[in-house]
Amino acid sequence: MVNGAWQEFGKVFGRGAGRGGLFNECWIFVNDNFISNTLEKGYYQVRIDMSEKGEITFRGIPASGGVCRGRVFVFGTRQLHVPYRDIPEEDVAAELKRLEQALIITRKQLKEMHQSLRERVGSHDADIFEAHLLVLDDPALIGEATKLVKSTMCNVEHAYHEVSEKYAQAFDSMEDEYLRERAVDLRDVSHRLLNNLMGQDDHDHLYALSEPSIVVGHDLTPSTTAMLDRSMVLGFATDVGSKTSHTAILARALKIPAVVGFHDISKRLENDQTVLLDGHSGLVILNPSDQTLFEYGHVIRRHEDKEARLAKLREMPAVTLDGFQVALEANLDQPSESEDVMKFGADGVGLFRSEYLFLNRSHWPEEKIQAEVYAEVASKLAPKPVVIRTLDLGADKLSSLTKSGVESNPALGWRAIRFCLDNEGIFKMQLRAILRASTQGNLRIMFPMITSMSELDRALELLETCKRELAEEGVAFDEHIETGIMIETPSAVMVADDLASKVKFFSIGTNDLIQYGLAVDRTNDRIAHLYEPTAPSIVRSIKQTTKAAHAAGIRVGVCGEMAGEPDLVPLLLGLGVDELSASAPLVPSVKYLIRRLKLSEARELAEQAVTMRYSHEILDASRALVQRVAPEMVVNQG
Repeated sequence: MVNGAWQEFGKVFGRGAGRGGLFNECWIFVNDNFISNTLEKGYYQVRIDMSEKGEITFRGIPASGGVCRGRVFVFGTRQLHVPYRDIPEEDVAAELKRLEQALIITRKQLKEMHQSLRERVGSHDADIFEAHLLVLDDPALIGEATKLVKSTMCNVEHAYHEVSEKYAQAFDSMEDEYLRERAVDLRDVSHRLLNNLMGQDDHDHLYALSEPSIVVGHDLTPSTTAMLDRSMVLGFATDVGSKTSHTAILARALKIPAVVGFHDISKRLENDQTVLLDGHSGLVILNPSDQTLFEYGHVIRRHEDKEARLAKLREMPAVTLDGFQVALEANLDQPSESEDVMKFGADGVGLFRSEYLFLNRSHWPEEKIQAEVYAEVASKLAPKPVVIRTLDLGADKLSSLTKSGVESNPALGWRAIRFCLDNEGIFKMQLRAILRASTQGNLRIMFPMITSMSELDRALELLETCKRELAEEGVAFDEHIETGIMIETPSAVMVADDLASKVKFFSIGTNDLIQYGLAVDRTNDRIAHLYEPTAPSIVRSIKQTTKAAHAAGIRVGVCGEMAGEPDLVPLLLGLGVDELSASAPLVPSVKYLIRRLKLSEARELAEQAVTMRYSHEILDASRALVQRVAPEMVVNQG
């Protein structure tokens, strides 16, 4: 919807009962935006001119905190058109030479971008472009493109685009949000290379803004975001994206307010309109009223006060008012993020995803390479614990390594521990690498997607085999390294008491537990609303898991998104969770809440929650407790 366009269908909702049960006041809404008053309840065809000055609110996903107000600049990314040409055999060498030269140019650009960003925000966040360099130099990608040029006698840009898009679509199909976002990185790199091959440049006009603006577009790539001029770009809003994207990470590093995931905001706003962007709550407000601007003055001050309070908590423990200490840890996706564990005051790493080592490779990562990576993280954070989750991908995501076909339902297919147990050589290579690195710090091993005792027994047998082999080779390792499993399927919950007898800890992967427990694919827009963390079945599953763990004398944590949601933290603690592991930037907010909460209050909440029948009742009860003990935390709810 844009200025001057008409919206045809609006729904009328009543408020206030008149005589005979009739409504004495009705409002017309279009796309959930209040439009005007009417007299009768029902459905109306309405004609609304969006050029009117009324305030309209759009809701997205908060990606980078901050509030800004300014004019809209709609950023239209030019559609990449990659031509196809037949080439004679004698030109094949020249085509491949063009690819080689474009790789050199692109590599130089990425290195310059990396250096420029390091000077602005430091090495940690700038290391995103080291990952881009790895994508650019990926031998599988280059090799397949080269082979396609030779076999089909086509121009090199067409071949490279075909191959890179095949890999990007594979990432698009992944259920894990972090891995899906890697499709954006791959396309960012490949489009840069293709532009260099074709002599094009996509984004000059964005870098040449004439006045400070709020940029609105379908998407911003990481490389575009990295080069934004902070003095000219007040904030940005996009149709797509997530909190875990590299674009969002860079926006936070550059302190640019950002909201993503609007679906179509780039089509609903026009240049020079005035908007207020709220990166804390995920809102864009068109034509903000004087009252709204006044209220946001208070919002900004509350956030500034809150940030100051959180900064003081870094070295303080996550302990409740009645003395219960929570192990509050961070989730890591790659070694460079280990700095965030210290920066945000986490107690260690509750989930180190090892998958990045296996992606976009033509060969399995060697034991030595893996051991070096694990040792780097362990030594940096010692003596803090680092829990390494063994490979949690399916063959469909490792197609360049396994040469396997596409599965019709990979979420329920040959993945995680199933894949590893069927590929003992690959699995043992990783286990041996973790054991080798265990002398450098406090490493722990965690097996994903365990659904039965037989799977756990086999995994533990292979671990013991690796220990014997290393001992025979004279290689040192921590003989008492702790092992644990992820509880992320209903079947694991059902046999949690048996599983607990074989391990030192449980970690509940709430993202998958909710997906499998409720049979909901949250990436499917039609049913995403059914993905409810506080569904009674999920709450009772968590309770059953913690009860089984404690009966066996082992710890139980949560490493899914629920662990980083302040609204849900009291509920988790009350249900018996001992440890929480969240995205590092969320740790201070969770710690702040824990230090204002009594465990007795949380347990009382949980006792009520397990008897409730509806998700919204449980969520409301948990939020009410947060509101009572730490009302300042509610500011993020918008």
